[in-house]
Amino acid sequence: MGNSSASLSLPNLTTHIVTKGGSVFRLSYFDLVDHIILLRQVVVHPEMIEKGDKLNFFIKDYCHRMSNNQMMSKYRQSELPWEIDWIWHVHRLHPINYYNDCIKQIPNNYFIDKRIRKLTIDEYHKFDYSKSEKRINNRITFVPSFDLEKAVLRQRDFLDKFQQHELYTFDLRNMSSMKFREIVENYILFMKLARKKYNNLSTFDIDLMWHTHMRYPLNYFQFSEQLCGFLLNHDDSITPQVLNNAYKDTAERWKTAYQSEYGHNVDRDCFRNSMSSIHCTITHDSIVKKQSNHGSYTGCGGFWSSGSDVGNSNSCGSSCGSSCGGD
Repeated sequence: MGNSSASLSLPNLTTHIVTKGGSVFRLSYFDLVDHIILLRQVVVHPEMIEKGDKLNFFIKDYCHRMSNNQMMSKYRQSELPWEIDWIWHVHRLHPINYYNDCIKQIPNNYFIDKRIRKLTIDEYHKFDYSKSEKRINNRITFVPSFDLEKAVLRQRDFLDKFQQHELYTFDLRNMSSMKFREIVENYILFMKLARKKYNNLSTFDIDLMWHTHMRYPLNYFQFSEQLCGFLLNHDDSITPQVLNNAYKDTAERWKTAYQSEYGHNVDRDCFRNSMSSIHCTITHDSIVKKQSNHGSYTGCGGFWSSGSDVGNSNSCGSSCGSSCGGD
């Protein structure tokens, strides 16, 4: 599946979104690859989505690292094993909880953002679990505000859908600029459609890009507030009945807004008109180059405002996550 070669030639595909206020956000194909590489690794290690000693160990190890400021720097993040990155990933899929957990429990209200990306599984630090079961001895002071184990287990449905998706086995060197453009533009249209009083349910393609963006929480927060007018929350714990009704509602609003069936690409003219209505300019760059060391990459880019209304219950938007998806 193109998951381990250190010499991949990946297309350098980047979308820039310029808002009315002049803020520029960047969504990169490399960020999607970084996400897909991790998901593929979790799929072949099902013990990381099952109750048991191994999952429990890595949740504790993650909390231990957060307690002891071992997640902040680029160097520290470069040393993370993929198992810890997976637990951290699930925590970030709850953006309001993650924000509050950081600023309330990390010393000096420090917010831990993603600072590097990894484009092959070989870039992850190797970790021998069999020799490390008794390693965590220090007191753990970082406690997530929701049950992290249950949140990990809920990702099984998302991963089941991922295994049915073309990107699970897709040669990542072959992504076309048009395909990536469609993925990003549908995600942008979904964010634009979001409303506070609705549960906004994504298709799987959109959900994959949504999850990718939330891996860079500072960028996601500001992007959401600029495009939606509030922080669009993500919640994968809502019931199937609510999910079904919310998906139908989202599909109806999508069809009304974009004259297209949900799950289908929107007409180019309609997309341009939608972006014009919110004074957004979208540009796509495409450069094919040899993969090199991307360890110093700082994420999607974007901006962070300390005055953002994060964590306020009135800022919460939709509920979506591993139970989302569609045809």
